[in-house]
Amino acid sequence: MLTRRRAQFLDRIQAIYQQTGEPVHYITVAEALQVSKWTAYDVLLELEKEGYLERQYIVNNNEKTPGRSMIMFFPAPLAGGNSTFAMDWQQVRARLLDTLGDLLPREAGRVAHELMEEIPGKVYPVITCAYTLTVLLAYLKSLGEKALSLVCGALQKAPRPEAGLLLATGTGLGLAVNLLPQGNPAAQMAGYLNRLQEQIGNLTSGEHRLLLDFFHEALERVSKKAEVRC
Repeated sequence: MLTRRRAQFLDRIQAIYQQTGEPVHYITVAEALQVSKWTAYDVLLELEKEGYLERQYIVNNNEKTPGRSMIMFFPAPLAGGNSTFAMDWQQVRARLLDTLGDLLPREAGRVAHELMEEIPGKVYPVITCAYTLTVLLAYLKSLGEKALSLVCGALQKAPRPEAGLLLATGTGLGLAVNLLPQGNPAAQMAGYLNRLQEQIGNLTSGEHRLLLDFFHEALERVSKKAEVRC
């Protein structure tokens, strides 16, 4: 979660990065915010794990430690490290997860339709992807435990985040096309899933991690009353 404190660190590293055009060392951030270097390092690692930062190893030419690699951080392309976007993502993420957690199978079609109507207004591809994944899981909820298990299994087989997302959504696409009642909702869902796979291929590594984390938690929420663990 992007707390106010983490947003402060994200804003600071973004400002330094814009000024210098170079990845930022955690000690520089620590000095700017007047905190210990270990506090800064821990917070930056948390931001990296959540997809807001990426790291780069740079050889240190300092006379005291020549040739030693340093860990540097820079804003992930996901939103240029923008904390306003990050807060928007957290709000969308929480809302979609709550929707899945409270979802009853008989309500799946209505909820999926309402979410699909909101997708065209979304600007950021990663948020569009999260909406589409939520729609997919809502429909799979109506198909039962087996459908959710198949998608979960596909997600676990892949070695990389991008591959996992593509394999899981491909499995979901096959289930939606073959098992959902034919008509406008099924066709619309198939169209969004095809578009989702295109978007996944264009996301950054930080966005892949962000979306994969969301997908795992979304599967847990929608499966909480079924014997499905992902």
